[in-house]
Amino acid sequence: MKLVYIVVAIAALGGWLAVGLLFAQGPQPEIVVPAEVLTKLGPLNITNTMLTAWIVMAMLIVFSFVATRSMKLMPSGIQNFFEAIIGFLLAQMEEIAGEKNARKFFAVVATIFLFVIVSNWFGLMPFFNAIGKTEDVGHEIFHELASPEPEKLTLAADGTYEEKHKFAGWKMDDAGGMVVAKSGAKAVDFEVEVGETPGQALDRYIVFLAKEFAGFEIDDEALHHPTAEQVAAAAATLDGTGAPLLMMAEGHDEHAQEGHGLESPALHATIAGVDFEDSQKMALVIPFFRGVYSDINNTLALGIIAFFMIEFWGFQALGFGYLKKFFNLNGINSFVGILELLSEFIRIISFAFRLFGNIFAGEVLILMLTFLMPFLFVDIIYGLELFVGFIQASVFALLTLVFATMAVEHHGEEDHHGDDHHDEDAAADAHYHPGAAQAH
Repeated sequence: MKLVYIVVAIAALGGWLAVGLLFAQGPQPEIVVPAEVLTKLGPLNITNTMLTAWIVMAMLIVFSFVATRSMKLMPSGIQNFFEAIIGFLLAQMEEIAGEKNARKFFAVVATIFLFVIVSNWFGLMPFFNAIGKTEDVGHEIFHELASPEPEKLTLAADGTYEEKHKFAGWKMDDAGGMVVAKSGAKAVDFEVEVGETPGQALDRYIVFLAKEFAGFEIDDEALHHPTAEQVAAAAATLDGTGAPLLMMAEGHDEHAQEGHGLESPALHATIAGVDFEDSQKMALVIPFFRGVYSDINNTLALGIIAFFMIEFWGFQALGFGYLKKFFNLNGINSFVGILELLSEFIRIISFAFRLFGNIFAGEVLILMLTFLMPFLFVDIIYGLELFVGFIQASVFALLTLVFATMAVEHHGEEDHHGDDHHDEDAAADAHYHPGAAQAH
């Protein structure tokens, strides 16, 4: 049996390295803080972090069902593993909150821990950034140049660009639907310069496309300041056979005025668009999957859930007397109560940003190191992130448990018990030492 476990472990490690080496050097997603939108369901944006969260939920539900569908008095296999996890969590909670409170809080706190840790670890899969859909950057560049109201480019009053902007992407075989990124893809980028007109930027873009996709030879200096002859020669190579195709507009002056095209000063013609159908694409990968808690919306939602559950348990245990710790008109205690009230809401922000910051930073670190060193060495960082994922799940669940325990405690209860013990001790001393009691 031990030999089987060793073989399975070696096979799993080999598979991990194979997957990592296959996808790690492929086109990577752009580093963005908001979760990317995959599709829309009415007014609801379906993001990649949301899709990952649904998959994690499904995994936990299926695992729970499989572990409990045929429970035995003497557990074995997956039931034994499941019971070990539950027993460990319950024991740790009982040490902190006591048996009664631990059983009351267990369902929520254990769910938070399991969901967070599985989400954190699932987000470390090396294929996450390599499977997704693509965003056609090549088409976006032309759209921005030709649009009378570009979203990313800033035009000055004289019709020139006020700021420099860089469009980056990868040369890929597919720019629509589902894509599996291949290792060794070439990164390409095009920059719009300050002070040039949209027409001048278009001419440089034509030369850029010809160089990157049609093998047009031109030096770097000429690439940034092409002549009209060079632009015409570059346009001639973009014939659509393995290269992008320039689509000319008929009646180009009218189309240009309506914002359906852009006039090229070098070609003296209006370009209506760029067709990448028969060529490679300049595209970005929008991954289908992303770490659930690399999205601030999810960490904030979990923080709000924890906050409302803590307040619910407080009211459940103390009734409206729970409000006394916030609203107390007894001197300095009134100021302390205000601080207590503020701290309750600040916990939401603390919950959200602690988890988000650690998980997002870990994903960025792995993404960057993948390009700086071989994947075998990046595995060391994966090991560190496994530990960080466990710590963050533990911290979130532990803080929820501690705050919940504090919420259900009667304020002044310890002092009251302390006074009772003091009176009992004094009475005992008076019984055995009456003289001392009288002197006291």
